[in-house]
Amino acid sequence: MSAVVDRDVAPYHPDLPDEVIPPSTAVPEEGELDSPKADEVLPKVSGCGASLGPPVSNDIAGDDIVAETLLAQPEVAPPSSLALPPIVLGCAPFGYGIYASKSNVLSSLPLRIVRLALRAGITAFDTAPWYHPSEIILGHALSALRDEYPRESYTLITKAGKFGQTKEGHVYEPEVIRKSVERSLRRLQTSYLDVVYLHDFEFVASPPACPPGNPLLALTPEGAASYGLNPPYSQRGPGDQSILDCLSVLRELQGEGKIRKIGLAGYPLPVLLRLSLVALHTHGIPVDIVQSYAHQTIQNSSLEEGYLRALTDQAKVGQVMNAAPLAMGILTTSGGPEWHPARGTPIFGATRQAADKCKEMGTTLEDVACDFGYRTVRQEDGRIVPVVIGCKNLEEVHMSLRSYKRANGQGARRDVEEQVIKIFDDAGVRHVSW
Repeated sequence: MSAVVDRDVAPYHPDLPDEVIPPSTAVPEEGELDSPKADEVLPKVSGCGASLGPPVSNDIAGDDIVAETLLAQPEVAPPSSLALPPIVLGCAPFGYGIYASKSNVLSSLPLRIVRLALRAGITAFDTAPWYHPSEIILGHALSALRDEYPRESYTLITKAGKFGQTKEGHVYEPEVIRKSVERSLRRLQTSYLDVVYLHDFEFVASPPACPPGNPLLALTPEGAASYGLNPPYSQRGPGDQSILDCLSVLRELQGEGKIRKIGLAGYPLPVLLRLSLVALHTHGIPVDIVQSYAHQTIQNSSLEEGYLRALTDQAKVGQVMNAAPLAMGILTTSGGPEWHPARGTPIFGATRQAADKCKEMGTTLEDVACDFGYRTVRQEDGRIVPVVIGCKNLEEVHMSLRSYKRANGQGARRDVEEQVIKIFDDAGVRHVSW
């Protein structure tokens, strides 16, 4: 018999009844912002999201991750591996009160955002049960657009394990992970998921924990031992073992054809690297894909400065993803949401100085931070590290597209960027994680 789920602790647990949200009855009418301008469209990605044959570990993107031509709609050509666009639409803004109001979430706006993204070549979507009701909203939107954008034309990425905010709300039990994946399939109205991560696994991982500070110190010979980054790479307690057991369940689902790639998604880079190494040395097969967030930003670029190579070379991870180039909103003029963990720290104070400096120099912190965060970063095998970005409205989708083009062209304000980096250096918070 299943244990009784405490709704206050794990409100999005798969054993709880699902919220019923009726789909939109019609695709909304078009306005001026509902289509991308010609110069905003991303490079074409072949076969985005298609499934052909059994999942193949550690072969996510292939050499053709980004083609040379520009095309508004993705080519439908199903290969056996994923092809990821340089920008992935993060769907946390489709969750109640995370970045947008409940009325926005339940309006036609999410469908319009998804439609604009697809038209612009953003053919991958990142969601999670924790972003409730994001999976349901995204599933309805993609279903409404299916005649124009069939399932094989986009990539679906979701997560499992995080069903509440506290440590107790992270339920890493194999049967619960399986139920969560099955629920995600129903919500997203699909027979397979391209990627499933274990979400914020650091909440259940065994010690050593990762305190606030510079994660690059863990990559030094002097710091590696204190972060568990010296061999042997084996589980350090029941928390680690639960993560390994849940990865095994995802592998089973992968073998059943319900998942194409499995991975880990979390914040602290040393813990992400350690568990990737433990998984490799325990299971004898690398994790297919990993995602960190707020670690390839103008304030903290520890991913490019060391962890990208460590994850791919040492842990043999096939694909690394970079989320939150605006550090969940603090690298903006407004300062982001009130719940942000960096509020009340020196990091947040430095971002306010940076916002003032950008205004003084005739621009905004979000523009400068996007120009840095969207700049193409590649793994040693040539694969692009895609950027996951959430957009609350159509204007933010357009801004993201322009930022990507500007960051990888000639329009970036490098003079302002240098001043912003100097502010973070002077404040002692450059490459510091909260």
